[in-house]
Amino acid sequence: MNENTTADTSVNATAIDDETLSRAVLTYCLDSADAMMYALVKGIGSATHTLQLLADSGPGNHESVATAAYKTLDAALINGITRWGRTINARGMASFHGAMVSWQHRLTTLPSTDPEELKTWFTANGTQWIVAPHHPYWPSQLADLTIHTDWAAPLCLWGKGDPQALVSCSEPVGVVGSRGVSEYGRQSAHELAKQAARAGHLIVSGGALGTDAAAHWGAIQAMDEIGTPLAGRTVAVFAGGLNYIGPKSNERLFETIINHSGALISELCPGTVPEARRFLIRNRLIAALSSTLIVAQARARSGALNTAGWANELNRRVFAVPGDVTMPHNTGCNRLIQEGQASIICSLTDIDEFCHAAHRPQSADAADNDDEPSEESTDTSLSQPTNATAAILKAIRTCSAKYGHVSTDGLLAILAESNPGEYSISRISMELGLMELNGLICTQHGNITITDASAT
Repeated sequence: MNENTTADTSVNATAIDDETLSRAVLTYCLDSADAMMYALVKGIGSATHTLQLLADSGPGNHESVATAAYKTLDAALINGITRWGRTINARGMASFHGAMVSWQHRLTTLPSTDPEELKTWFTANGTQWIVAPHHPYWPSQLADLTIHTDWAAPLCLWGKGDPQALVSCSEPVGVVGSRGVSEYGRQSAHELAKQAARAGHLIVSGGALGTDAAAHWGAIQAMDEIGTPLAGRTVAVFAGGLNYIGPKSNERLFETIINHSGALISELCPGTVPEARRFLIRNRLIAALSSTLIVAQARARSGALNTAGWANELNRRVFAVPGDVTMPHNTGCNRLIQEGQASIICSLTDIDEFCHAAHRPQSADAADNDDEPSEESTDTSLSQPTNATAAILKAIRTCSAKYGHVSTDGLLAILAESNPGEYSISRISMELGLMELNGLICTQHGNITITDASAT
């Protein structure tokens, strides 16, 4: 699949149909995540029908139309709450009626009623995409929010970058921690994220200073070292509209995430200000997206501990990096371990304890294209992979005979002699990764050996 085909597929998969647009409009009506709205859509079965009923029940409509819509909405809420496994009392219904008034008012403040104009407005003039639960790039693990907690899953997600990043790994790794980290915490986050990304796993964090930035940069470094086709992506989750992403000092990071096939996402529509309370609600998304959550370093009072709480409630695996008990930076992590809320991280390089088997980043379209050559296999930027494979296999044999073992540094030295200027350490690492995935070589304890499959 060539680059243009992939781009066209992404555009088609994130096309804004009526249901997606309705979910965006309903999100616009909310102040933040709202369980009643989620239950209402669940009870009706369609965001499009829900939106129409809200409009019909509002002021200015014929009394019979408004009354019928009002009754349908009441019944739908009860149905949705029941299907969710909850119950609602008179106080809850009164709260719902108050919320409906607010939602109906918000509908009157939309900049347009024309669907095409709304699509342009909700995508910030086409600079953002929107995915909903029926899209192939929707991360299905978000549904756990409605199974294990009383908080609702998002109605939709806004994003920048590559939407395929959201489904590129079946068990993503979240890495969080304090903004004001020490060098130890920064190194821990960076190295753990890099090692996980080198194994193909998606890295999820919050785009903030300190720990979050270190984790994102770790994943990016993995991509630079072994190549985008092999390394895991990284996704940053924000607490406001994507036209308010910050901090400003991380702008280069955000651009780099996008340029490395990652994504910036939010459950809030453009124009939503990232108020302090929204960060705590945002943390549930980081936890839900992650199969494993790592707290790299946290003080006694840290938003990362809130994320760990969400992760435990969602039955995610939680790990924490221990630290010097005399340093306040480490109090939060040490306490998580002491109280049994997190398992201890004993190594920054041995990721087998919290990661599943290494893999290439997955594509949402892979199942439909099993018999077609992948984008990676036809990427001309890999520059004559057959010749490269032969050259590296020859270098491995020479390196083994010369040094008694094979390492990337040894291969670099040998290839610099046989193919001067052709191979960098990053290209060698990328080629080795491809060869290992194809069963041509095996890497154990840092030593590279040739398998029977590559015998000539």
